[in-house]
Amino acid sequence: MKLLKNINKDINVAKKFYKVNLFAVLFNRGFHALLFYRLSNKFYRWKIPILPLVFTRIIQILYAIDIDFKANLEGGIIIVHGVGLVIGSGVRIFSNVVLFHGVTLGRRGIGPTISSTDGFPTINEGCIICTGAALLGNITIGKNTTIGANCVVTHNIAPNQVYKIPDSHFVTYNK
Repeated sequence: MKLLKNINKDINVAKKFYKVNLFAVLFNRGFHALLFYRLSNKFYRWKIPILPLVFTRIIQILYAIDIDFKANLEGGIIIVHGVGLVIGSGVRIFSNVVLFHGVTLGRRGIGPTISSTDGFPTINEGCIICTGAALLGNITIGKNTTIGANCVVTHNIAPNQVYKIPDSHFVTYNK
C-alpha cells in the first residue's frame, strides 16, 4: 500500500507543479523514472534480485536517469527534465523535493566499501536542487533549502537557506 500512496503523492505534486492534468503527468519522463524506481525498490525489498536491475536499466537507457533501487525516496518528488540525474544507493529524499537535470546525489569516495567518513546525502522536505548540482557524502540538506545550479556541496546546509555560487562578473569587450 505504501507503493500506491507514494505514486499517488508523485502524481498529485506533479499535477500542481506543472499545472496540468493527469494525462500530461503520465507522459512525463520524470514521473516514469520515479514509477520505475518505486517498482524496482519494492522488488528489491521483496528480495527479488533481477527485476530491480532490469527496471533501473530501462530508465537509464530511455531517459539517461539513474536512480539506484536501494535509495529511499518518499512520495511527492518532482524530477524536471531529468537527463543526467544520478541518485546513489544510500540517498534519502523526503517529500516535496524538486530535482532538475544533471543533479548528482552520491558518495565522495569510490569503490564498494563505504568508509565511516563517507556516505550519501539526505535531502529534507521542500528542497529544490537546481541543474548540475552535486551533493556528495554523508550530508544533510535542511528543509526548504535551495541549492543553486552547478554547486558542489560536501557539508550540511541548515534549513531555509539558498546555497549558490557567487554571482559571476561578465566583461564585455568592444570590437
